[in-house]
Amino acid sequence: MKPALALAVLVAFAACKRAPEEGPVVVPTQEVVAGVEMVDFTSDEAKFTARLPGEWGVREAKYFDPAKGMSMWDGKTTHITIFKFPEINQTYKDARAYADSLALITPDHKQPEVTEEKMGDHMVLRFHYERMPYPKRTRNSDRPDRLDFALIPVKGGFFEIEHSASIDTYQKTLPVFEAVVRSFKPKE
Repeated sequence: MKPALALAVLVAFAACKRAPEEGPVVVPTQEVVAGVEMVDFTSDEAKFTARLPGEWGVREAKYFDPAKGMSMWDGKTTHITIFKFPEINQTYKDARAYADSLALITPDHKQPEVTEEKMGDHMVLRFHYERMPYPKRTRNSDRPDRLDFALIPVKGGFFEIEHSASIDTYQKTLPVFEAVVRSFKPKE
């Protein structure tokens, strides 16, 4: 074989050789809460950092703009959402006014008890209520969901962190929600 032809075959063979595939990005587990591995997460779009469940699925941006928040679920019936107001809903810019309006949407039209808790530099509003899931999980489902909330006021609005789970199972993932709330830091 002529040297020029050998060089051309060698170059062609080298060009066909695939580059090694890169593996998935591994985010280190920072703690384990109720059997759930938690990882540190930063949202540049919605401007917050928090420790979130690393193995839970994240709803993609097709459901809503990442600048408005995010939604995670455990693959079963539990969801944790983080919404930024007023970006997600222009009606509400004040966390207290939002909490005080909940009687409009609760099934019994009663105001949930709202408590305040100091967390870092912020006063967090906390409450919960129960409602029937929509859509129903099964045709014969008659068990409600429990919804837990933490509202974190920031300049010009607030963040809502919500935990939604079946009344029968919410206690298993409530510590995960509490870890998210404890670790949550708005980026001003």
